[in-house]
Amino acid sequence: MKLLEICEKAEIKCPKHLENLEIEGISSRSYEIKKNYVFVCLNGTRVDGHSYIDAAILNGAVAVVIENENFLCENTILVDSTRVALAKMMNAFCLEPTKDLRFIGVTGTNGKTSVTVMLKNIFDEIKHPSEVIGTLNCSSFSKVNYDSTANFTTPDPEELYPLLRRMRDGGVKTVIMEASSHALKLQKLAPIDFEIGIFTNLTEDHLDFHTCMEDYFNSKLCLFDKCKVGIINVDDEYGKRIANLAPCEIKTCSMEQDADFIATETESFGESGTRCKIKTQSDVFETFCNVPGHFSVMNSMQACACALELKIDENDIRNAFKNFCGVKGRLEKCVLFEGRGFAAFIDYAHTPDALLKLLNTVNSFKKAEQRTVLVFGCGGDRERQKRSVMGKIATENADFVIITSDNPRSENPNLIINDILSGIINERNFAVIPDRKNAIEYAIATARVGDIIILAGKGHENYEINALGKIHFDEREILQEMYKKYYEKEK
Repeated sequence: MKLLEICEKAEIKCPKHLENLEIEGISSRSYEIKKNYVFVCLNGTRVDGHSYIDAAILNGAVAVVIENENFLCENTILVDSTRVALAKMMNAFCLEPTKDLRFIGVTGTNGKTSVTVMLKNIFDEIKHPSEVIGTLNCSSFSKVNYDSTANFTTPDPEELYPLLRRMRDGGVKTVIMEASSHALKLQKLAPIDFEIGIFTNLTEDHLDFHTCMEDYFNSKLCLFDKCKVGIINVDDEYGKRIANLAPCEIKTCSMEQDADFIATETESFGESGTRCKIKTQSDVFETFCNVPGHFSVMNSMQACACALELKIDENDIRNAFKNFCGVKGRLEKCVLFEGRGFAAFIDYAHTPDALLKLLNTVNSFKKAEQRTVLVFGCGGDRERQKRSVMGKIATENADFVIITSDNPRSENPNLIINDILSGIINERNFAVIPDRKNAIEYAIATARVGDIIILAGKGHENYEINALGKIHFDEREILQEMYKKYYEKEK
């Protein structure tokens, strides 16, 4: 494709002498540049892509997109934002798949994955071709053996727009996307207009990237500049602000106050799920969600609200939820231990708010004689201030806590654990086992009848990140190993 055509579609002015260049690829990574590529210079938090212009040209770049005029030369194209330019140029180079797909964006701290998977289940029920892009990285259109998107809720433009093209060419009509605050702030989604945007909630997270909660909030708010309709959880204080500030049409969701969609008569069935009635402005809609917990009510209500806004039949929505088996790594039950007198769950909760909601959920359905046993840790190279808070939440809301590691990255796991312990004042209901596999084994080996064991923090992840890099670590496999070690011999 000629550079002029790419630039025109990306709304970029192309220098006359570069117009007829035949472009074979676009990247912001100088080491990926090949002959006849365009190199886009991104100014990151640690490195400035402008410093790699010479290396990119040496590798074969025929044009360089810059936002710093100090680097102007014969091969450069000056733009206001190279991040916006990268997203728009990748979309153009991939033949603008964003024009042919309908997008639903879900943003918030917790619940994004659950809502997207619930919506996918509804679309599957009506046999509407849809795909999810998000934390689980479960799209059948993702490249096999390509793991670069697995670390990001929303892929970088170099992966995202080729993925969207494969989806479009494969017959997909609707893309349900987790829109992370990183992706919104870094303009990864610049060419995408959303039919519906959903806001779940906002609690302290990612402050290693955002300067403060206000910056985090404003990044989330950006989604609703790009939506036709916003479906907002107004039980959340930040949700109320979005409902007042967003320029799009707003539909509100609540379990506590008057709203466009209201969840009432909630009935818990313990581990089996939750039933509720959803009142709209004109109807009452009853649904049952197989996922236990108070938080699943808001998630399912927002998924229902989105489906109803898209004119999907109520019976199809009900049937979709009847057949819904839950979300990987979100209160995911390990069925191996059924009949062994205790239960084990895997959950992704890795923020103070998510951990508290998780423990409240489990405590709401456990019986008086049962114990909640929590295995958890905190990530390294991330917000240090939340570690003590999570230690306090854990020991005050679980009957017994096993404090361990969780992606320590470059930090010493023992120092992270010390930070967790600093939040524990009077409680003595905990043990410290730094090796996570050993911690899980201890929970299984010492399980009492009635125990509800929760492995929190990793959820869907099948890896551990330590000072040596990323290693394979799947808690489902570890639970299977523990079952064989302690129980299979009983057969």
